[in-house]
Amino acid sequence: MMKLKIKHVYVATMATMLIGCSKEIEEVENTEQAEVLTEVSAQVSNFYKPPTAAVLRNKVNLVTAYNVNNRDANDDTEKLNKAIKDISGSGGVIILPKGKYYLNKVRMRSNVHLQIEKGSTIYPTKGLTPAKNHRIFDFASKTEDKIKNVSITGKGGKFNVDVRGNSSKNIIVADVGNVDNFKIANFSIKDEKTVFASILISFTNKAGDAWPHNGIIENINQTNAHTGYGLIQAYAADNILFNNLSCTGGVTLRLETDNLAMKTAKKGGVRKIFATNIENKNGLTPVMFSPHFMENGKVTIDGVTAIGCAYAVRVEHGFIELFDKQNRASGEAFKNYIEGILGNGSVEVVYKRNNGRTWAARIANDFNEKAYNHSNPAVNGIKPGKFANSTVKNVKVVYKNTGAKLKQAFLPYLPCSEWSKLCKPGPSGFEFNGPSLGVTIDNTKRDNSLGNYNVNVSTSNVQGFPSSHILHVKYNTAKKCNKGVGTINSCN
Repeated sequence: MMKLKIKHVYVATMATMLIGCSKEIEEVENTEQAEVLTEVSAQVSNFYKPPTAAVLRNKVNLVTAYNVNNRDANDDTEKLNKAIKDISGSGGVIILPKGKYYLNKVRMRSNVHLQIEKGSTIYPTKGLTPAKNHRIFDFASKTEDKIKNVSITGKGGKFNVDVRGNSSKNIIVADVGNVDNFKIANFSIKDEKTVFASILISFTNKAGDAWPHNGIIENINQTNAHTGYGLIQAYAADNILFNNLSCTGGVTLRLETDNLAMKTAKKGGVRKIFATNIENKNGLTPVMFSPHFMENGKVTIDGVTAIGCAYAVRVEHGFIELFDKQNRASGEAFKNYIEGILGNGSVEVVYKRNNGRTWAARIANDFNEKAYNHSNPAVNGIKPGKFANSTVKNVKVVYKNTGAKLKQAFLPYLPCSEWSKLCKPGPSGFEFNGPSLGVTIDNTKRDNSLGNYNVNVSTSNVQGFPSSHILHVKYNTAKKCNKGVGTINSCN
């Protein structure tokens, strides 16, 4: 029987984390959650129950049993999908021996466990359509039926997923949808700023709670992530453990619940989210909270490391997002229309949504209450989202004077004397390279008003920041410098 290996340090860390946060659990969920947390300190099967001995004994080798050539560059998807279908009825393990595999649209099914040998490399199939979205592994993100008891893990160590050099940048490594009891673990992702988070924790607009429940995602690292994306994005999830995740660039664990289908369906969001050992280097931030319009549950994180990042923890307020039903010619025209109703400064930003087809306006935090309660149906009735009171502890931050990825909205908090360290890597202005800015940026009011909530962050180690830096930026923190972005040179 294959035993679930748990390092003593990991168990101790979880136990400490859970004891420390138990007093902060809301009264309404105290009994149920406390029982769950007591078990987690002893075994991680609270999140994922491993396959039985009978399932583990039922093994097939993809190369020898299905005639897969793992040395050529041909598409291996059809043969792997057949193997998955064949073994799903009885349940079993499909072993991918060391080699290289070209895959796209691998459909995971219940009771199937892929074990990919250490040193293997998964590539997306060559010649993917550039304008289309592609999923290498699909955990029921589009299918009707829920799948259960599935995993993809590295066997004997980490395998590689290399998404570089493909004709499409719209590549998702794993789209985790309507699934219960799953594990994804032990691999490295070599990226080149593809335009999705590599692992999506997705909402599927099916009957019931059709999104991921009860799972573990651990021991995964990614390099050269896109600043707007990164390793993980969680839209909808219940009872998930994220452990030992690292990313270079982008965001490692992005809890940004902005799926528009959830807004229409009025369900989804994340609850009972636990994480430990989340790291980012030369990126935006290891951890990001951004509820948009969703009511989310509690998040408990123990162990965050930011090395040369903008911030270690970014917290955004929930907001009202309005769409231009008149399809105006410019975003400025739509902004003027909304501010004509709510007042000057009520629109925080205007941008394109629905694949660039529609203007959207984000209402500023101070105007949430006014918009929600307004008599005009063009702006009222949309409730901004939030998270339940959450905790991030043991945050470690290391300053670097270059290489961090910075959003334009962050730049005014950088002292003017430091602006010479900034550069713009491309014409879009989406990101800037520069020095680390601080430990946290929290744009919530930390009260019970609409769109505002509490994320309690405690640091254990902060290294190297100049005394002029603001380590903890709050919603009402005065800006340090008003230089325009036009003064910033392009990167060499």
